[in-house]
Amino acid sequence: MKKIDRNDLLNGWLKYHNTTVEEVVNNHPKEVLQSPEWFKLYPCTQEQHDEWELWAKNLIRKQTKLPKKMIDREWPFVYLHCSPYVKG
Repeated sequence: MKKIDRNDLLNGWLKYHNTTVEEVVNNHPKEVLQSPEWFKLYPCTQEQHDEWELWAKNLIRKQTKLPKKMIDREWPFVYLHCSPYVKG
């Protein structure tokens, strides 16, 4: 079973900003990256968020071969750790 890296999931929504986790780390001070505030620098629309969520669940299912029911049960933990900030 292959593990999914958090950066893979973050890169999934950072693509809407034409950037990657590596570029974000290189472009921002350490203090910004140690707080959740950096998520607000790269907000997504609700539509982009929903698209990302579907993509992320499918990626996890394909890579790990875990059943959909298990992924859905554990999703809140993944979501809290990796989901994009939705601008209002």
